[in-house]
Amino acid sequence: MATWDTWFSEVLVHAPGAPDPLVLRAVSRAAREFFQRTRAWMEWLDPVASGDAPDYAFELPRETEMVRIERATADGQPFPVRSYRLIPSDWTRTDTEERSLVSRDLQTFVLTGNTPAGLQLQAQVSLMPSRRARGIPDHLADRYLEPIAEGAKEILLLTPGSFADAAAAGLARAKFDAAIAAHAVDAFMGHAGQVPRARVSWF
Repeated sequence: MATWDTWFSEVLVHAPGAPDPLVLRAVSRAAREFFQRTRAWMEWLDPVASGDAPDYAFELPRETEMVRIERATADGQPFPVRSYRLIPSDWTRTDTEERSLVSRDLQTFVLTGNTPAGLQLQAQVSLMPSRRARGIPDHLADRYLEPIAEGAKEILLLTPGSFADAAAAGLARAKFDAAIAAHAVDAFMGHAGQVPRARVSWF
């Protein structure tokens, strides 16, 4: 794992004299914003067997929070993920015919419809580091070192102190936003030359 101090050499040269705890907090905040907006950190979670439980817990990697449920499978076949806001009735009290995976809090999920026991349910989710995280996996740090550094620089340079520089902070924010836009597209395409196509529904 690459801890937040990995970014010190990238950030402190632009904010000399900034206290280490402040730099660590800035890098953490920048990383959270980057992965929340780009959804570039994708993982398949371990399968969970369906049964009679009223709900199930997402087993997330340590020191992470979920950004969104991207897709799900049951025994390796696509399984619908539905927004709780689009279900017309209280699915916790009312039976519904449509099978789906639903989550209100991104920590637990329920299964609607007549879902048989014994299915191996698996979800692909986008993640971001939690507020208490000490860093991110090495492969993500290697790929996104510079964008996260720009976000951390903006936070630090807007903080009162001898290193504050509003103009430089504005430039760092512009670079950060541009990198987020570019990497969000790259993540959407799965780092490949193919554009995912949505299925069109006219009714």
